[in-house]
Amino acid sequence: MADDLFASSPFLDLPFAEFIDPVDNYNASGLSTTIMSSAATTAGTGVEVTLNATNEHVESTSKFFNNPLFSDAYFRVGTQTYHVHKFILAKASDVLATLLYSQQWASSNGEILLEEQDECQGEVFEKFLKFFYTAQVTLDTTNVLGLLCLADKYNVQPLRNLCSQFMTMKAKPPNVRNAIAWYSISKQFSLNDLGVICMHTVAWNIEYLLSPINQNEWYQCDVDFIRDLLSTSNLVLSNEYCLYVSVSDWLLARSSNTLLQTCAHELLPLIRFSQMLPIQLHQVEQSVLYQRNDIGQIQDLLKRLLCQAYRFHALAPLRREVHTPEFVPLEWYLPRQYTEMNITDRVDIQSTLRFGIQVDVQTSSSPVPSVDRTADWKVVYRKRSHDKWTLKVHRHDAVYETQAQVTAIIYDNERRVLQVEQGETFAFTTSNQYELEIVLSNPSDAKELYLLIKPVIS
Repeated sequence: MADDLFASSPFLDLPFAEFIDPVDNYNASGLSTTIMSSAATTAGTGVEVTLNATNEHVESTSKFFNNPLFSDAYFRVGTQTYHVHKFILAKASDVLATLLYSQQWASSNGEILLEEQDECQGEVFEKFLKFFYTAQVTLDTTNVLGLLCLADKYNVQPLRNLCSQFMTMKAKPPNVRNAIAWYSISKQFSLNDLGVICMHTVAWNIEYLLSPINQNEWYQCDVDFIRDLLSTSNLVLSNEYCLYVSVSDWLLARSSNTLLQTCAHELLPLIRFSQMLPIQLHQVEQSVLYQRNDIGQIQDLLKRLLCQAYRFHALAPLRREVHTPEFVPLEWYLPRQYTEMNITDRVDIQSTLRFGIQVDVQTSSSPVPSVDRTADWKVVYRKRSHDKWTLKVHRHDAVYETQAQVTAIIYDNERRVLQVEQGETFAFTTSNQYELEIVLSNPSDAKELYLLIKPVIS
């Protein structure tokens, strides 16, 4: 009986014969060859060689996609039906194996009804099903979520990985919209690499999200996303007060005072009030959120946070004269990537005029936010290749040791952040220097490098 399936049989049905490659057309020139062993075989005829015909195998299997020939079941999804072959699907999905070979789901005519969400039907489900036969899938931003849902639901790990890789690639800077939309997806499906990339992209380009033109998009962000965003030190923005204003507006847009207070107690402690100027702290006291009489608990919370900020402003400059005051948690007292106060120099990456040239720059001398620039530094830029830079930073007027962080921010032509490289906190003296190595992740689009030198407490 089995012999009847071979092409050599004169009784083979013509439709099936079309799916069998004639022996005369066999071509071994395209096969990959792997030498498995250099030892002679028992016959003494030479080395063992392993050959594979993976491409030919996939190509022949792909011909059976949605083909009634040898089909032993079919799916009904919405208004569409698909002929399937149980073994091909079952070997790649344990969920489908249970579904296809369980009596519970079997019907007299082999039909299995699948209930799928709208975004998983039609062309998306067809691509999903075709992947079992071809091991290939064409992804774009419109179909990747549906395919990810199907791959996760039916435990098709290779397809799930491909979706994750595609989304990670498309969420990299400067693709802020994708990163915003897919961050919650990364949490839902435990795609950790995607989540890290999404957070970097949004954090580095947060001013895009906070701009008035994107206000509605900001208001629609969920509290978990904003909490994670406020928890990172890599936010690139003009100053901390702007962040408070945006969070305050988001809170005031909540539907009830109860929800407002719940979210406020979760988010406001993540605002680094210690990094605001005195005038900005006063503006917080005059803000609508602070002045609301019907939400006194929030005013009490803000008073406590502002008190901590004022304490930092008063005691941090005295840390050498008195016993070092305790500032806990330390991260709350460290600056983010502020472009308003901490930018010390700018370099056109595409220009060669300043390669190897020493530049004198000035910054604030204190970890307390200030517009005064009394600390003198020397910076040397060296371009080692088209994508590698070295920055050498030296403090040459310090009487005391200075704790500082050096950060390089890379922008493209449209003022979108492509990359942020921050060094470790370094103790500067007049007898040492700090080197920051930068490897550009996207050298062709990199336009400008902003240098930040941020004095910090240790």
